[in-house]
Amino acid sequence: MYSHAPDNYVCPICQIIRGETTEKGSAEADVLFRDDNQTVFLVGKWIQSNPGHIIIVPNDHTENIYTLPDELGHRISDMTKKVALILKEAYGCDGTSIGQHNEPAGNQDAFHYHLHVFPRYDGDEYYTGANDNKFWPTVEEKKPYAEKLKPYFK
Repeated sequence: MYSHAPDNYVCPICQIIRGETTEKGSAEADVLFRDDNQTVFLVGKWIQSNPGHIIIVPNDHTENIYTLPDELGHRISDMTKKVALILKEAYGCDGTSIGQHNEPAGNQDAFHYHLHVFPRYDGDEYYTGANDNKFWPTVEEKKPYAEKLKPYFK
């Protein structure tokens, strides 16, 4: 239903869930939480003014919200609240924003349901400049964020 993944799509999010190496390298060090239903990790592409944001994904491949099982959606919603509170505590951010995209017209570019939780800061101009300042951080740039966040998920 409403699938846009190309034929023979190799899902990078499924690779991360399974602990495999993607074309961007291994993301296992960025995984903050994993259970039978969902995985939480530092996202690969960051926004300069809002570094260290997190995504929450279902472990079973589900392309978008239209086919996300209700019970799993509730679990992800509960985790979203937990992650937002963790970002407030760990980063001391002024707020949080949550984003989830469906289909190419909705700006979905990885065809596996994923929900973003962003730390927000007063004056960060997130909505006016977020698309202009995206970058792929190095393993070294991501490491302190993962180390700061992991204790909250124990």
